[in-house]
Amino acid sequence: MRIASRIQFVVALVWTFIGGQAVWAGDTIRPIESCSVLDAQSNSSYVLVRNIFSSGQNCLVVNASNITIDLRGFSIVGNGNGVGIVANIPVEGITVRNGIVKGFAVGISLGGSGNLVEEMHVDNNTDTGMLLGTSSIVHHVIAQGNLNNGIIVTAAGTIKDSVLRFNGNNPASVGLSAGSGSTVTGNTIWGSIGTGLFASLGSTVMGNSVSDTNPGVGMSIICPSNVKDNTATANTSANLVLTGEGCNVIDNVAP
Repeated sequence: MRIASRIQFVVALVWTFIGGQAVWAGDTIRPIESCSVLDAQSNSSYVLVRNIFSSGQNCLVVNASNITIDLRGFSIVGNGNGVGIVANIPVEGITVRNGIVKGFAVGISLGGSGNLVEEMHVDNNTDTGMLLGTSSIVHHVIAQGNLNNGIIVTAAGTIKDSVLRFNGNNPASVGLSAGSGSTVTGNTIWGSIGTGLFASLGSTVMGNSVSDTNPGVGMSIICPSNVKDNTATANTSANLVLTGEGCNVIDNVAP
């Protein structure tokens, strides 16, 4: 009985071929083989099964909430236009993990709330690496070489343990921008053009390292916020700029 159960479980997940086309046999795990619209029912999962290339505008358009997209180490590559993975309000609760999105105008744009992006690269996009809505989480992401901004998260976001390097091309560019009430911890930001790290009021900014912003400010924080144990060095305009009153500033290295 145990062997039979295991066989049934495996069969439910393997590839089959119907009419010359690969079809996923499970009901809630679906393959991605090319740019497409993802509109399965809520709580479904998608897996990328090969590198895919976009010759047009947006590549993966998510039209259902609470969808998980696992790139499984593969890449989604654009031609400088559109968005690699996009979900517009009211779609929310999207998880994207484990792969690379590069070469679009915007790599990942998830406008709704409660999204999670982890173990991802967003590289060499012609505008912004990643745009995320309220209460979203960024964890273990590398954003590099994005022409305008690296990562932008609106209110109450969490950005942690990520690396942002060589993002921006003008004084208005930002390596990492966090909206009000956000938590920004353990990130490494260097080589930005513009501002390395911006956090709006009511944020907790702790344990980050920001260096070699040229030209521009290393860290720009709107008070009141908690600013603790950060290191900001070798930034050309200023290492740490606090705007307003009421910031709790403790044990930062920002000469």
